Amino acid sequence: MEAYSLLFAVLASSLAGAGVGLCTGLVPGLHVNNVAAVVVAGSASAVSAFGALGSLFGCVDAAVLISSFLVAALVAHMFSESIVATYLGIPSGDTVSLLPAHRLARMGLGGAAVRASADGSLSGAALGLLLLPSVCLILGPPVDAYSSIRQVMGIVVALMSAALVVSDGLGHGDPVRRAVLASTFFLVSGLLGFIVLDTNYYACEVPDFPWIHGGFVRASSLLLPLFAGLFGVPTLLLSLGSRGEVKGDADEGSPRRYRIDTDLRPKEVVLSSLGGLLVGWIPGMTSGSSATMCASISKDAAPEGGGPEEAARFIWLYSAISSCGAVLSVGALFVISRARSGIMQAVVHFLGDKTLHMDGLWSVTPMAAMLMSMLLSAAVCHRLICGMSATTISRLQRMLCSDNAAVLSLAFVTSLVLCLTGVRGALLFVAAGSLGLLPPMSGVRRINLMGCLLVPICVTFLFG
Repeated sequence: MEAYSLLFAVLASSLAGAGVGLCTGLVPGLHVNNVAAVVVAGSASAVSAFGALGSLFGCVDAAVLISSFLVAALVAHMFSESIVATYLGIPSGDTVSLLPAHRLARMGLGGAAVRASADGSLSGAALGLLLLPSVCLILGPPVDAYSSIRQVMGIVVALMSAALVVSDGLGHGDPVRRAVLASTFFLVSGLLGFIVLDTNYYACEVPDFPWIHGGFVRASSLLLPLFAGLFGVPTLLLSLGSRGEVKGDADEGSPRRYRIDTDLRPKEVVLSSLGGLLVGWIPGMTSGSSATMCASISKDAAPEGGGPEEAARFIWLYSAISSCGAVLSVGALFVISRARSGIMQAVVHFLGDKTLHMDGLWSVTPMAAMLMSMLLSAAVCHRLICGMSATTISRLQRMLCSDNAAVLSLAFVTSLVLCLTGVRGALLFVAAGSLGLLPPMSGVRRINLMGCLLVPICVTFLFG
């Protein structure tokens, strides 16, 4: 009876998390990690609320319910953010570099991009669940391969960083010029990331706003202006004035009817597995950088250039890697005691230090609950997004492809940066935004700006 009580309580928490994640994904500039930060900040209230929810089903383990809520929100966010990524911030025609989802939207195939992302996210979640037992057994005890990898982690990260930069040189145009520009942007963004993560910039003496107490902000909080400046704001600025260049979707129907051939192929299963493993277990690896490297192996998925099918396949691959990595990161949390995202750090906060060990059967319950929540969230969100009506898609497109949406998003993100990080965050926001404008205008991939994480991590492992 107790097992059934926990099961129903976890299901309720998962559905609540899926609802929250769907909403955060539709708000430009709001990441699900912000939700995790809010839940951690209000730990006492969260424990009380989920304790009350659990008591309705005869379950008293609030920490497991909160963990289920958080990971369900993480997966749901991945689904709904694809809509914003497709229709918001589409650059004007004179921009050299376009994201795959934006390319499809400008062709009138935005629905195909949304469907490809939803299919990829569901497939990646299922694939991650299938891979998790073998990955944990190989990288963790009894084989313990991760311990050997960790000894050379600096070299591993450096090689992956080099592969990311070199893959840009293999794109369209002059390869030497692209490689030089990609390397420059990678290193400059790495310097910016090093200042944020490995110096006392978070506590330097600057005149600040009255609501910033203690003379400092948390270093982790500065990731908001760093990433918003490098990736979010440039896209919004470049999109202003592009409304007339975006076609209406080619077919009036749900995303099911915008079908481009993205049927699952063995190569994509292997690439999704490899990419998800990198995201879930290797520090500093994001879905974008992992997908870009994996796509360079496959000619069927193109982050730039190519036709509609190549763009849709890259979107599928990116989404599959994201969700697969999210599932595999649960294994990294329980097996090697590493939290690879803000959500997982929040999970550790609520489950406690016991999460960092696998000595007892206690760990089976939270791990199983989290995995079930992620799969349930993926199934529900896939059904909701792929079942959206033509009217809903049309309204979202008109709303997100407008200059008003871009301006409001800019205002929202700027306000969030000022409120949470003060003057330090504002200065970083301007510097990162200025740097973030250069790659798309120069015709190289903006994913090279992930040097902001990879360079500090590489320096830490090699010289720390």
